[in-house]
Amino acid sequence: ELPLELQGIFDKEEVDVKVEDKKNEVCMSTKPVFQPFSGQGHRLGSATPKIVSKAKSIEVENKNNLSVQLNNLEPITNVQIWLANGKRIVQKFNISHRISHIKDFIEKYQGSQRSPPFSLATALPFLKLLDETLTLEEADLQNAVIIQRLQKTAEPFRELS
Repeated sequence: ELPLELQGIFDKEEVDVKVEDKKNEVCMSTKPVFQPFSGQGHRLGSATPKIVSKAKSIEVENKNNLSVQLNNLEPITNVQIWLANGKRIVQKFNISHRISHIKDFIEKYQGSQRSPPFSLATALPFLKLLDETLTLEEADLQNAVIIQRLQKTAEPFRELS
């Protein structure tokens, strides 16, 4: 019998069909290997556009010289900071440093760009770090991820007029 798919094409003609017996062969499927997304993402919902700096080389030099004074007699922890512009920084702090020291470090890191007002929060669970007098140990921020959140201003275009 002629399959239904071919009946319309070969309605009144004779069709030669060659069939090969491949029962004894092992069928190897050539499924493509799953490859998860390996690209790069961009953070959505940033309150400010990316600011392009003209003095890029000077800025890089200043950031390389920027460091936090550490006391080697106290425990040291790494804090990963996610900036609002998408950059990630890993900085060493003593556990006796305060949240205000992290905020000062971010302001110095952003340097010549006049930093808009921002707050700090932890990644997961999302908690705003409102009390800047707490030490990293008291706030349980050893080896933590801290996110810079820009605060929305009431009049965003006031400076332009």
